[in-house]
Amino acid sequence: MAAKRKNENGQNRAGPAALYTVALIAVALGVLALSSLLLPHFERELRAPPGSPSFPPDIGDYPLVRFALSAVNILLVVYLLFIHVRDYLRLKSSFTLGLVIFLFSFLLYALSSFPVLHMLLGEGGRAEFLSFVPMIFTTIGLLVFAKLSSD
Repeated sequence: MAAKRKNENGQNRAGPAALYTVALIAVALGVLALSSLLLPHFERELRAPPGSPSFPPDIGDYPLVRFALSAVNILLVVYLLFIHVRDYLRLKSSFTLGLVIFLFSFLLYALSSFPVLHMLLGEGGRAEFLSFVPMIFTTIGLLVFAKLSSD
């Protein structure tokens, strides 16, 4: 009975929150895989002409820094996503749900920026779409955050 009461008060929500967080990570990987199939065509049309300078400069010369920062970003977003999913399960607040959606878009950003993913997809081809996809996910996250801020 005490365990049931503890759950009703919202003090023991770590299990379901972890499950939902893992599910959101799986969905993020699925969205990323789907976008790798659908977006390369559009990226080719938007690409700068050959020979034009790239801006911002590529930080490809610093792969360990890029890897470390990307890994830290993924870990932080997963941690924050877990906390806010747990809070949403306890509060059922639309604001908290908005934060979960906001963090989900940044999980997509962090995953699409991860250098290991670029290496797995190979140079050119499917990996090229990752050059602008993180900005799409950032835009979605910021739109959700702007909506939350205006309410």
